[in-house]
Amino acid sequence: MRRRHFLGLAGAAATLAACGESRPAGELYGRAVAQAPPRTPWDAQWSNFAQNVAQNPTIRLDYFTKAELGDEERMLHDLRRGRSHIGGMSLQGLASSMPELTIAMAPYLFDSREEVDFVYDEYLFDIVDELAAAQNLKLLQWVEVGWTHMFADRPLTDPDAAAGLRMRTSPNAAARYFCEAAGMDAIPLGIADVIPALQTGLVQGGLSSVVFHFFATLDLATDFTLTRHSYDTGAIVINKAWYDGATDAQRATLDGAWGSAASARMGVRILEDVVTGWLREGVQRDREGNVVRPLRTTSGSEISIHDLTPDQRAAWKARTVNVIDRLVDTIGGRSAEVYEQILAGKAAFAARAAEGGEA
Repeated sequence: MRRRHFLGLAGAAATLAACGESRPAGELYGRAVAQAPPRTPWDAQWSNFAQNVAQNPTIRLDYFTKAELGDEERMLHDLRRGRSHIGGMSLQGLASSMPELTIAMAPYLFDSREEVDFVYDEYLFDIVDELAAAQNLKLLQWVEVGWTHMFADRPLTDPDAAAGLRMRTSPNAAARYFCEAAGMDAIPLGIADVIPALQTGLVQGGLSSVVFHFFATLDLATDFTLTRHSYDTGAIVINKAWYDGATDAQRATLDGAWGSAASARMGVRILEDVVTGWLREGVQRDREGNVVRPLRTTSGSEISIHDLTPDQRAAWKARTVNVIDRLVDTIGGRSAEVYEQILAGKAAFAARAAEGGEA
């Protein structure tokens, strides 16, 4: 046998072994991926998930849930191809593969958390699962990211104040179009590039949830404006072929290990409310109420938080009202259908509220 041919066969055998061919019969091996910053609810939820999965000895997962394997676009690429197997993704991340999901992040589409929950649970789950299946993915359940706001080197309560501002956005079209509609210079950057860009002045601010901003970029911006202009609902997605190849008992473990969507949402929302309170007060406190540290930028400046008045919210909404039509027109695919589902869900939520029912 020629040496080159022998080495080729040896390499193929090693590859098969690495892919799990030499694992115990019946064991389901996989890799879990996410971008869950330490000390956040997402990190705690992954720890709880790991403990629950460990109760089934036929499942073994390796966890790379602190962005060890790259950004969301990279993780989603690996999930679709079976290099990773279960992942926690933001809607922004999922939209890189399923662009129709961008519609759900259009500015000022939702008015309350309760409306978001109702529309996602009752009207969006099935169509998103169908879109996921076309990408060799399965939607396991919704989790939570939260309202998207803006941080910058100035208050952004008036859309005119944002004109010309260099703002970091995700590559997502909803974020870019929102910034462009307000006259900002939208600069798409991956999460790993945000802090260097703020430090060097490449960008002057960005779009973020309260929790992510607090744990990632808080000390690099003097002002945080609660625009609540978009809602990012995260999701747990699974490689469909891997999931379908599992036994009934293994699938049951995976289905239940995360807990309910309501509990996943609640943990993030509680911290979101706590962090917002810290920003209002200008200090971080521990569980006993003691001051842990004052909230300052790296240069020592105070950090201010700003609410929108009803008139200011109306001004932002009017300035960005055409974004949804632009998204539907440019994305195509099933984006119009997704938008129709959202509108139907909003109408049903409003009807239930008018009748005094619990939506």
